[in-house]
Amino acid sequence: MPLNLLLSLHDEVFEALIADFLVFCNYEVRAAYSQQDALNYCQNDNFDMAVIDIKEEKDAQFVEYLLAIKPELDILALIHEGVSNDVIKSLRLPQEQLLSLPAPLVSILEAIKIANESRQNEKLKSLTPVTIGSLCIDKQNATASVNGVPLTLTVTEFTLLDLLADNLNAPVSKDEIYPKVLGRPRGQFDRAIDVHISSVRHKLHQLHCDDICIESVRGVGYRLCKQD
Repeated sequence: MPLNLLLSLHDEVFEALIADFLVFCNYEVRAAYSQQDALNYCQNDNFDMAVIDIKEEKDAQFVEYLLAIKPELDILALIHEGVSNDVIKSLRLPQEQLLSLPAPLVSILEAIKIANESRQNEKLKSLTPVTIGSLCIDKQNATASVNGVPLTLTVTEFTLLDLLADNLNAPVSKDEIYPKVLGRPRGQFDRAIDVHISSVRHKLHQLHCDDICIESVRGVGYRLCKQD
């Protein structure tokens, strides 16, 4: 099945050129001629990837909002010349999902293929249960256990624990957690994730999962650590 792509670029002529090229390469393409159109399309259709060009800070904010409503969506960011490093870092995208402009059409096509390959590899990884000490996380069935005893979690709690496990021993910021776990940006004075963290900690403690610890990282977020 061909990839279903969403295009949202500032230059309509460039967007039409890329769209025609990708259709010729057997991709399904929907071109949005405004960011509002792109949001509307995302809410009414399922896309595998969005190709978005980044000229300024508001474009990075648009990507953040898009991922808040569609956290499973892959992004290929086309970075214009002169965009600051701070804006690029704020995208929080892996290097293979960033492409500097100007770039030939074949380079854009190759970047889409690489990003999709990375996506497929992640899917394959998700089929294998992950074991961290006494904790076992089965991504495929969205279940977890401690020493073989089922850990009863809500969907939100499982998604949160799974995200922390994917970043074992590394802090995960609340700005990343909120869209990936709750499907929305973090609000001012928002403590929803803190409540879910407290619940997961309590449930791990009930099953005597003493070799796993969810640490608070001041000013950042949370970190899942394996105790020695």
